[in-house]
Amino acid sequence: MSVHHAPCFQPPDATTRAPLLSLAVVREGPAIVVEATGPLDLDTVGRLADVVDNLMASQPPPVLVLDLNGVSFFCAAGVTALLAARRRVAACGRTMVLRRPSRVTVAVLDMVGLGCEFTTID
Repeated sequence: MSVHHAPCFQPPDATTRAPLLSLAVVREGPAIVVEATGPLDLDTVGRLADVVDNLMASQPPPVLVLDLNGVSFFCAAGVTALLAARRRVAACGRTMVLRRPSRVTVAVLDMVGLGCEFTTID
C-alpha cells in the first residue's frame, strides 16, 4: 500500500497577492479625475464608492471623470459600482464620464449590455 501526502495549505505571502485598487484624485480644469489602477472587484469597489461620495459631499465638480485605463480586473461588482457612482453624481446635478476604460472594462460592460450606457472619452 502506498500513501500519498497532500501538500499542506500555504497561504500566499504578500508578494503573490493581487494588488489593491489604487485611486488618485486630480483636478483638470473644472473637472475632477479619479484615476483607478488595479482590480475593481468586490473587495475594492467600496474604495471607489467612498471617493465618489466624498467628492460629491462637499463642492461637487461639474464633471467627474473616472479614468479606468489602469483597471486590470472588472466584474459585476465593478458594474454595480459604476452604476451607483453615476446615480450619485446625477443626484447632485453633475455629469460623470469614463475616460479610457481598459479592455476588460469595455468587454464586461458590453457583455452585460451597458457598453453604450456610459459617456466615454479617450
